[in-house]
Amino acid sequence: MLVLTSAMRLYCLLLLCLCEASAFAATEKLVVHEWGTFTSLQDEKGRTLRGINSEDEPLPKFTHDIDHLLVLRKNQLPPSFYQGAPQSLPPIVMRLETPVIYFYPPKMSKLPLVLDVNVAFRGGWLTQYYPDAAVEAPGAFKELTPATVGKLSWHGLKVGATGVGPETAEHVWTAPRAVKASPVMTTNGECEKFLFYRGVGSVEAPLRVVRDESKHQLSLFGQLQNWPRSITPAQVSHLWLASFRADGSSAFRKLASISVGNDTKAFLSTPATFRDEQYHPANMEALRAEMHTALIEEGLFGEEADALLKTWELSYFKSMGLRLFYLVPRPWTEQVLPLEISVPAEINRVMVGRIELVTPEHRKLLRELADGPVPHEPWAHCQVIDGKPMIKGVMPASYRALGRFRNALLLDELQQRPTAALRSLALLNSLDNYRVEE
Repeated sequence: MLVLTSAMRLYCLLLLCLCEASAFAATEKLVVHEWGTFTSLQDEKGRTLRGINSEDEPLPKFTHDIDHLLVLRKNQLPPSFYQGAPQSLPPIVMRLETPVIYFYPPKMSKLPLVLDVNVAFRGGWLTQYYPDAAVEAPGAFKELTPATVGKLSWHGLKVGATGVGPETAEHVWTAPRAVKASPVMTTNGECEKFLFYRGVGSVEAPLRVVRDESKHQLSLFGQLQNWPRSITPAQVSHLWLASFRADGSSAFRKLASISVGNDTKAFLSTPATFRDEQYHPANMEALRAEMHTALIEEGLFGEEADALLKTWELSYFKSMGLRLFYLVPRPWTEQVLPLEISVPAEINRVMVGRIELVTPEHRKLLRELADGPVPHEPWAHCQVIDGKPMIKGVMPASYRALGRFRNALLLDELQQRPTAALRSLALLNSLDNYRVEE
């Protein structure tokens, strides 16, 4: 008869535990995390402004885009592209900004893990991406409608492959790298810590913000009236209204969570302004900390939340303006931006919604431009002085102060309340340089 000593029993117990742990690890799923931003611009009536295709976070040159898929005639090609699409393209009312997808294979899995990743943008084009992918952009850049479906596919992607990404010092790229995710490599050898993509769309935000100047109130409405019942009502658990000034001070307030459905009534109202004493330089970090906590509550890892907020630090927290931040309901994200992974995976997607709000300060600046002198030359033009070409001209301070979406604001003002000065500004400076032939 075999007699087990205490040491032998302890060894067998440890061996059994290791076998169970190994079996559990072998069945453990791939973990996939994604973050990104949906950005739109709304006026006082909650109307979404068009043509918001402006760039303030340029990408490294090694990223790919869809400009080779153009179906424009030669006289339609605009001179400049932003986020992979033409400047001032009218149907663009939504910017899908810097989604990144991280992969965490099971600890005991054999690497590299080979899989396919497919993402689609219902109502938009996926215009920029890295590593390289198979891309579909129907109608680019001739027709963009809510029925458009842009797609990206990474086939034979190797997760956990040995390799490093291309060299770059661009903050928009290095911040997302500071995450301990497994590298991914495509069949052509391009490697990175994540899958990256961007897009532009003809998609309304799930929320609409209306200003009542007589009551100095902002009211929030849902925009899900025509959406499938499966995603309504949608719970929005985290919302912040934030105002940022040129001197670096800011003010913000956390808003109550809301359930957005098919009702046309306002879900929430809040004061449209902040008192002067509420502005303070330290508020930026306080807001950042609250958002960081909320992102983790929604399922991101701490360093992923850090990466998101650091990537968009300038645009979120250091750019002047009034904006509403909210964490996008997951069902809405799945409807607009379906993601497929070819192997069993535990997927968590946390998207930040951002609505830039037109304010009385914007209106004042626009009236200054509209009522000002009619310009006769662009603010950046070349003159030959003493036989040397020199770039002359100064962008009007009122135009610069309009902020990131100054172009869309000016063109909307030109459409709603045209003046000779606005028309000349747009024409001379090629602000409305995209035309589709009738």
